[in-house]
Amino acid sequence: MSNFNDFQKMINSLNKEKLSELCEEFLTNHEAAMNILFKYCTEFGLIFDSQEIKDNMTIMHKNGDFDNIVCFGIELSENQLYKKFHPS
Repeated sequence: MSNFNDFQKMINSLNKEKLSELCEEFLTNHEAAMNILFKYCTEFGLIFDSQEIKDNMTIMHKNGDFDNIVCFGIELSENQLYKKFHPS
């Protein structure tokens, strides 16, 4: 069974370009971003349902794991659209 630590390792194994693309996808097309994450999880040998992926992403967001990811040309922590949906 896959757990948060497995998910975090998978996310941390992605290069910055893939993380930036994933971030931009989440901000513009949540369903497509979830499909990309399902694909990444499968390729990494992990099994999660959509709620588990959302929960894991939320934990990582709250931990600030994505704050330095460049999204639409600026760090996610400075992105106003992101802040709208993820207030501090």
